[in-house]
Amino acid sequence: QVGAPGVPRLGVGSSAAQPRLGAAAPSCSMGGLGESDPRIKAILDALKTDPDDASRKAEEVLRSAGGDKQLSAKARRALSSAYLQQGDAQAAASAADEALLAFRDLKDTAGEAAALRALVEARLQDGRAELASTATSEALQRFRSGNDTVGEAFTLLLQADVLTAQEDYDGAATKASDSMEAYKKSGAKDADMGFFLVKLSEFYLSSAWKPAEAAEAADAALSLFRGLGARSAGEGAALLALSAARAGEQRFDEALTAVNDALSIFKELGDRVAQDAAFRAKVNVYLGDRKKSEARGVAKEAVAMYRASQDSKGEAGAHLMVAEVCISTLQTAEAVSAATEALNLYRALDSRPGQAAALSAIVSADFDNESGQAVRAATERADLFRAAGDKYREGESLLMLANVHVAKIGKRIGRCSLAPVDDSINAIRAAKDAYALFSLTGYGEGMENAQRAIMQVLQYNNTSPEAISGVADPEGIYEDVMSGKYSNAKNALPQRQGIVPRNVKIEEIVPSAKQLERGKFAWTNPLAGYSYTLIWQPTKDRRPGPRRARGTYDITALNTGAKTNAIPALYNARGNDAAADRSDPLVVYMMSTDSKTNYAASMMTAVQTIGAMITARLPRLTIVQLDETHYDWTDTKVRQCNMYPVLLGLLRSARIEAPNVTIGFVGGDAASWIAHPQPMIESIFDTVESDESEIIYKRGDPFAPLLVHKPLDDPVQFIKPKKKTWGSTVR
Repeated sequence: QVGAPGVPRLGVGSSAAQPRLGAAAPSCSMGGLGESDPRIKAILDALKTDPDDASRKAEEVLRSAGGDKQLSAKARRALSSAYLQQGDAQAAASAADEALLAFRDLKDTAGEAAALRALVEARLQDGRAELASTATSEALQRFRSGNDTVGEAFTLLLQADVLTAQEDYDGAATKASDSMEAYKKSGAKDADMGFFLVKLSEFYLSSAWKPAEAAEAADAALSLFRGLGARSAGEGAALLALSAARAGEQRFDEALTAVNDALSIFKELGDRVAQDAAFRAKVNVYLGDRKKSEARGVAKEAVAMYRASQDSKGEAGAHLMVAEVCISTLQTAEAVSAATEALNLYRALDSRPGQAAALSAIVSADFDNESGQAVRAATERADLFRAAGDKYREGESLLMLANVHVAKIGKRIGRCSLAPVDDSINAIRAAKDAYALFSLTGYGEGMENAQRAIMQVLQYNNTSPEAISGVADPEGIYEDVMSGKYSNAKNALPQRQGIVPRNVKIEEIVPSAKQLERGKFAWTNPLAGYSYTLIWQPTKDRRPGPRRARGTYDITALNTGAKTNAIPALYNARGNDAAADRSDPLVVYMMSTDSKTNYAASMMTAVQTIGAMITARLPRLTIVQLDETHYDWTDTKVRQCNMYPVLLGLLRSARIEAPNVTIGFVGGDAASWIAHPQPMIESIFDTVESDESEIIYKRGDPFAPLLVHKPLDDPVQFIKPKKKTWGSTVR
């Protein structure tokens, strides 16, 4: 889905994300919709585009509040959200704690719940979920002892958010249901409870994926707001929640009606931030209904509306919306163009968060640097936060840059056997700098992600498994790489200083090249002595080779064409003892009985499948060809072209170009499969565990390929003509 405007995104490939809070988003994706005080609403709206501006406004309100305890408490709660978006979780927790105590003294249940939510968000972002759980448990006990069912409902929903962050989704769903029951028991019908129901609907949809329950909560909120009188922002928020729930139920017409009603309300109220949210909700409805052109049209409509009203900030956010829609529809060139437009507007506005969001969108759209923009954008984003002294987001940007270089390596390595040295070094340098910054801010997940990026680079450069598994000190790894420790014949990393290879023979670099040595080359017949014929030999006549112990596999099956035999084969494979524990990944690619009649399509599908596995670094693949077997090479009868020779050619080439992928082949005729399929099922696992990587069955007997030396007939026959004598007659 399309995200909120102006909020810096992490880009594809970076997992240094904030904890998922479900319905506990600080501004309900629409700024300060539920806030009546214009000063606090301005702070909450500013959070959407500029946390620094929001914190300044909150501090100004605090200084001018005087003895207004209610205003001071609200300002501290808003200040907590600003600190949180700036990456200072400890300051956010401190401000939220002060607001919580102030609201408690004022006996303001809704304010106390909002401050408690801010405290929970800060604790979760700081990685201290146990403190968040303790705070909600204490609040719940206090509300229950005072028979405050409203506070109980708010707190139960917060506990659901905490359990979601702890990945206890069943417990979170139970807490959400208890929260709904507490609301019904309270009988409250004010605006605060309406916004509570909106948040509950968002939680059901984002964390528990229960669209029916989300629609029920949104309907209840809509009825409550409409019962309060005139059209309000709360009614618009309820309509947006209802739209998302209906879209989740695949009822897109109803979702579109709800979001259009919400958009008209926000236009009447003149609330720009809420209009942004409505436009984005409408885009998401169209994307969910697979109407990509309509979604892009809505985003461009928002651009035109803000441009006509000369609202530069709104126009920049709308350009970001266009970019995000184009990213989701894989229109990368248009996405980069729209994000660049947004970047230029945010530069003119001198908005650092806006520039960061636009740069993130550019990286997301051009993540493998095909357009040459991703590296520049990620570097500029890191420089932006370095100048601001924001170490957390600088580290996040550097990790983004490292992931871009890793993606470039993965793309280049598909065309070249050696990983590019410049991208390898740049990726390791960016990752080790990100690791250092994350260690300063205490962000453990970011440190792990930086180490993972370095491990991927070393893996692409064919370093030893011990070096890859021993990545603990990125700074030391970088020094070792630059000193030549990891240089070998299979990569282009810097060599050891002082060692200059001279007069190196090719067999010293590529030992297998010695097999090319032969006597004096003669152009008359260059293939003499290199002619072989492949025959299929019964495996009982072959000496058993070494094999690994039987492993356990988690099978992912692919199938082409008819599934008559493929489905039973898959179920037999998954019922095998080797698939009992679902441990190591294994892809089983079933070529159906009709693949030979779709020759070109089957061949291209196999190529794309093997290529995708190499890119995804999946280590094992077994191709199963059904209803085909080998024929005697001396048999010259005309018959249907078989698919398996092409498959064998493809997988043999793949073994050379991608030696890290183990590929097996199992084939067999109908008689072998119908009469006794179990040996074929066992061979699915044997071919990736032993030297016999290709097995084909014929009338129940297994055969393996064997190369036999067979000299070819001389292609040129020399004839010495008889010399003609004068006067003779040719008869």
